[in-house]
Amino acid sequence: MTKTGSEIIKAIEMAWAAIQRKHKDVPDVVAVTGAGFHGKNPKWAHFWPGRWLKDEEGTERTPVNIIQQHLAGKPELFVSGELLGLPGRRIMQTLLHEAAHGLNHARDQHGTNINGRHNRVFVKAANELGLIWPEGKAPHKSIGFSQVEITDKTAARYEKVIEKLEAARLAYLAEGRRFENGDPGMTGGDGGEGGDGGDGGAPKRGKGARGGSRGGKRIYVTCECDEPDPFPITPGRLERGAIICGDCDAAFCARDEDDE
Repeated sequence: MTKTGSEIIKAIEMAWAAIQRKHKDVPDVVAVTGAGFHGKNPKWAHFWPGRWLKDEEGTERTPVNIIQQHLAGKPELFVSGELLGLPGRRIMQTLLHEAAHGLNHARDQHGTNINGRHNRVFVKAANELGLIWPEGKAPHKSIGFSQVEITDKTAARYEKVIEKLEAARLAYLAEGRRFENGDPGMTGGDGGEGGDGGDGGAPKRGKGARGGSRGGKRIYVTCECDEPDPFPITPGRLERGAIICGDCDAAFCARDEDDE
């Protein structure tokens, strides 16, 4: 019996704690790892709020209590085994990306929209953590401003942590080496705020706002940005509550049928 798995998690927890020492608003997480490239939605990592629950002694497991547990639950930090095969600086970049989602969550901000498109609210948090959006680069049509990059100054601040991540590479999944410089179909960091569509990897296809299969009626909604990014949702989802754009702070509403 080896301790390879536990040592890998220990290294991830060490790096996350180093981020928290510099940025107090970054929340505690439950760190896990595994295969990130299986299935149709490859991901380097994700941040999933409320993923891990804890039963309070004597608390009955009613639907209301379970919802309350999710609201108070700890986020999950998933780091793919494929990412662990990349250089330590690249691993650190992804951890800082997920920490940016953590800041958005802690501050009750929406850094991604319902389809997982990263917006400027996310970029602002990423900047705070030492990541930048490359100057002159256009946002990806599906994942937006996801592919923020670590700066040399930030890498120097975490030099010792990066060295420890390199030393902790006891095992990894080889598939990630093919995408070391990024894949246009994947988020650069990756992750978002929901655990699936908004949380790492290529945006999911064939899923509605409630996770159901495509096939029901969908309407396109848009915001007030100069270059809006319309997306389809069910009318019922739009009626349940406003969806706010992180760029223009306007609520998404049904666009005109004549819009392209």
